[in-house]
Amino acid sequence: RGVNAPGRPATTALNLAVGDKLPADAEFMVIKDGPTPLPASEVFDGKTVVVFGIPGAFTPTCTDNQAPGYAAKADEFKAKGVDTIACLATNDPFVMSKFGKEIDPEGKMLMLSDGGAAFIKSVGLDVDTGNFGGVRCQRCAFIVKDGTVSVTQLEGGTGFTDVSAAETLLEMV
Repeated sequence: RGVNAPGRPATTALNLAVGDKLPADAEFMVIKDGPTPLPASEVFDGKTVVVFGIPGAFTPTCTDNQAPGYAAKADEFKAKGVDTIACLATNDPFVMSKFGKEIDPEGKMLMLSDGGAAFIKSVGLDVDTGNFGGVRCQRCAFIVKDGTVSVTQLEGGTGFTDVSAAETLLEMV
């Protein structure tokens, strides 16, 4: 099943698909006054959410190529009816908070930590990078409307192309 880094065994299937209902019982971590659980239902229910998944905060491609596009296009996404733009990674919530402040100083995006990779595994977005970084989120982007996936843009690993770029997803909203 699934996606793998070069020379690594696959771990789960690429099973996130249009029409899928996201697991309502999933939970992320965010930093408010400290580490705070955030139920997936609060993120997705009754909202249109653009999610972009990154293999790792502060890694060169995520920091220099993928994430800045979403921060730069945040107002355009919101003008098209998107309620939330969320960055998803397996980094801990402190790292995600710091990463968010660096790439999105105006705080227009929600930084979702899935430190134990429970959510990404449940939707088939995990990739095992072995000793490089363990289980990470596959590079991807998707749109969720009221908890149901309406668009998926999966890179199929950790590489970056225009498949998961902000400009591509903006055209799909």
